[in-house]
Amino acid sequence: AVFFFLLIQVLPVTQAQVGIGARGIALGNATTALENYEWAIYGNPALLSSTQKSIGFYGLRYYGLAEITDISATLSVPTNWGVAALAFHRYGGDIYSETRIRVGYKNEWERFNMGLLVNYNHLSFGGDYGSGGALTVDVGIAAQLSENLWLGAKSVNITQSVYQFQGYDEGLYQDLSIGMSYHLAEKALFSVDLVKDVRFPVSWRGGVEIEIVEALVGRVGVSTEPITYSYGLGYAREAWSINLAVQQHEVLGTSPGLDIILRL
Repeated sequence: AVFFFLLIQVLPVTQAQVGIGARGIALGNATTALENYEWAIYGNPALLSSTQKSIGFYGLRYYGLAEITDISATLSVPTNWGVAALAFHRYGGDIYSETRIRVGYKNEWERFNMGLLVNYNHLSFGGDYGSGGALTVDVGIAAQLSENLWLGAKSVNITQSVYQFQGYDEGLYQDLSIGMSYHLAEKALFSVDLVKDVRFPVSWRGGVEIEIVEALVGRVGVSTEPITYSYGLGYAREAWSINLAVQQHEVLGTSPGLDIILRL
């Protein structure tokens, strides 16, 4: 019971800054304008990768606690009518868990991109505490203003959906973000986001990605509300890539993450 209480206290703090994908985590979760991001189905759907079909696998353990671990998988398929994507995500353990199934779609016109996500979210408490589910919709847009500069914006849960429990409802998070990314001479990337979750103060997020040697990049990032610091490495080949990330929360500690992308 004590652990259950502590876990529920931690959840709002962790979710305020949660992202999926080790590259995004290492960049401080500044992904709203991150071009061709393989995990954009958990961020801005307008930036789903349109280069080739890919499968991704991701895992992150929060603060060394197995009970609050993220695992996820995603599939992205470019077609003649846009990019289709599917993803599965599970967070938590036996006492508390969240499961999400996401279906995304992206289309583009010249340098303007539009994206839509439909999510089924299921929340479950251990024992006799119950469970509930809800459908939500997210939307995103992005524009390439120049060869090196992207702007993006997204809105999460525009339907204002809530979990339906017996006797009461539990609201799902809602946020609005805008972001910018800039490539410098193909050797460095700068990404910045401004995020407003309805439950929390405005959060600033930013990250830098720099090529160390061919195919190997280093990343650092920072966010506010709460304050986190992050860093990581990425190694990419034509058919696959692997990304490592570590996020340091100012109070709760360290969270290591890893993702693998296979290009088909």
